[in-house]
Amino acid sequence: MQAKYGGGTVILCIDVSGSMHGRPLTEAVRGARTFVAEATQAYYKVGVLLWNHEVVDFEEPAEDVKRALRLLDRAHARGGNDLLVTLERCHKVLDRVKDDPDRVVAIFGDGDISPKSEVLAKVARMKAENIRFVTRGLGYEAGREFAEISSDEDTDVEVGGVDDLAESIAGMATALKGRGRRKK
Repeated sequence: MQAKYGGGTVILCIDVSGSMHGRPLTEAVRGARTFVAEATQAYYKVGVLLWNHEVVDFEEPAEDVKRALRLLDRAHARGGNDLLVTLERCHKVLDRVKDDPDRVVAIFGDGDISPKSEVLAKVARMKAENIRFVTRGLGYEAGREFAEISSDEDTDVEVGGVDDLAESIAGMATALKGRGRRKK
């Protein structure tokens, strides 16, 4: 269906570092599940990646998102953070679908975008290849950091608190809507 109606490929990257333990991770997973459903309705193949200082778990983008949803159910918090390894994996995957009408990395994190200079350089290379970034950061500092890599004029990068987390992550799917063609 995706090829017939437009859409594209999106990889949703959820921070599962140690600071996400407890309710923050529960709310992030809840929002991610909604994001996956809405992205599928917008005719995107959806992949999910859990990250901390490494790629903890990954499910390839697909039209059938059952495996991606099961991956979210396995999420648990631990470790530090290193966004570069996540971007490298996303780039490899999205490089295989260069002909898709829209390629997107949707990232949520609650910390910084370290190692910052390398992350900014990698994002610039990916944007030069028409890969878009939609981001959310939990709290003022993370919001500021993740806003630096967003592609669009996204005013909703900062997530004010855990109470807003699920809705904010789910809301990233609105950046997908209208990009692909709709079924008539």
